[in-house]
This record gives sequence, C-alpha cells and structure tokens, in this order.
Amino acid sequence: MSAAPALPPEALEPGQLRRALGSFAAGVTVVTTQLDGQLVGTTVSAFSALSLDPPLVLACLKRDSRTLAAVRQTAAFCVNILCAEQGELAHAFAKSGCDDRFALTAVEAGVTGAPLLAGCATHIECDLHAVHDGGDHEILVGRVLRVVVDEAKTPLVYVRGRFLT
Repeated sequence: MSAAPALPPEALEPGQLRRALGSFAAGVTVVTTQLDGQLVGTTVSAFSALSLDPPLVLACLKRDSRTLAAVRQTAAFCVNILCAEQGELAHAFAKSGCDDRFALTAVEAGVTGAPLLAGCATHIECDLHAVHDGGDHEILVGRVLRVVVDEAKTPLVYVRGRFLT
C-alpha cells in the first residue's frame, strides 16, 4: 500500500486538521492558578507526561489565555484531571469570560496556592519549569511537586467532539 502524496502545509484546511486530531482520545483537564487572590483556570486537553526523572508534565494553552498570563506571573499551576462526571465543569472552564466557573465546585489551595478542584480523578501540582513556543499556543512545562490520585474516579475522556463516560 503506497501513501498518498503529502499536501503542502498551506493546502491543509484547519477544519480538516481539527477533525483528524479529534480522532485521538484525550483526557480532560483544567489548568488552574491564582494571581493576587484571583482564581483563574481553563479547560485543556493538550496535556501529557514528559519525564519521570525529573518529574515533568506539559500543557498547551492558547496564547491569549488569561490562565497562561497568570501562570507566567505566578510560575505555578495545578493540572486537575477531571472525572467522568465533570463534563459540565469542563464546558464551564472552556468558555471565555465565564467568571463564576469556580462557584460550580469546591476549591482548596494546593502547595503552590493553585486551586485544586474538588471531585477530580487526579491533581498534579507544578512549578513552572519552562515555556516553549507552540504556534498559536504556548507549551508549559511543569515540574511536578505533588500528586493526589483518587483511584475510585474514572477520568473524563474527549473524542470527536464529545465526552466518553
């Protein structure tokens, strides 16, 4: 079987790429931090483990994200891995300008001061280790300081535009 010829990057339609990437199932997270007492956070599906030694993870945030700006200033964040029952929370944190999203769940401060959302499958608390260019996103690399895992919770998964529960 021979491969189809590659299209030049400018011929690739954004919708086509979005549909292709949507075929890859991804966990759903909310990246949070706090800046001057204000809680900020955004839904992120572009999250991955990076290294076990040293313990590093990465999350990709849009360049215009308020959360990204706050993480750059505080140099700390928490990756809240949502559980299967938290689809509504994922939607709330995905909306721009939704100021009451933190009212939807209980919150406690983690070791860095970043908010930990109640009911999550996992919390991964990080110091900001590095930031890299990622096109229309920036890639945050976090050095993991503490993890809390609730083995009884099933993580929320997103694929082809919907949550799998």
